[in-house]
Amino acid sequence: MVVVGIVDDHPVARRGLAVILGEDPGLEVAQAVAHPSELRDHDALDVVLCDLYLAADRPAVAEVRALAGATAVLMVSAASRPADVLACVAAGASGYVTKDSDEEVLLAAVRSVAGGEFYLSPQLAGMVGAAARSAAAEGRAALLTAREEEALGWIARGLTHAQTARRMGVQPSTVDTYVKRIRARLHLGNKAELVWFARSLDEGGDAGRR
Repeated sequence: MVVVGIVDDHPVARRGLAVILGEDPGLEVAQAVAHPSELRDHDALDVVLCDLYLAADRPAVAEVRALAGATAVLMVSAASRPADVLACVAAGASGYVTKDSDEEVLLAAVRSVAGGEFYLSPQLAGMVGAAARSAAAEGRAALLTAREEEALGWIARGLTHAQTARRMGVQPSTVDTYVKRIRARLHLGNKAELVWFARSLDEGGDAGRR
């Protein structure tokens, strides 16, 4: 059972999300509040769905950062600018879907982030990927060795470090070292940022075939 909290300052939006999630037998909506400060027992929540703009003109990036330190955070917002998405990812969010997404997309996103994966709704993936490739073109990707980039490609496909090690014919500890170097060189903080950047480089190709 995935225990979910909802943070949205619009009562109708909170109620709508709660109804959609409540129809899934594998999900339990434990809390639905207007602001992150109203959440109780963060450790009891597997995922928190959070709006980006909470009764303010500024995006709630600081609030996202605080939430992400305690649980997986899935952004559910009307805002769809790549800058907004990237800011949330940098703050530690594990996923981002827009409020006009289909119910199936929302449920898939909740399950993905609950399982430790990163999720972007389909309509955002292209825009964010383009922004990421632009950053890569400026030289960040060139900082990686061929083996580090190969490891990054497998991780982008959802493989664990152990599975990546088997594909590459190395020890899991070697993959751990690759990932530490990648994070340090590209200034990537959490797993979500790592996977996001990896997927942005895999522009329709297969990094693992290199």
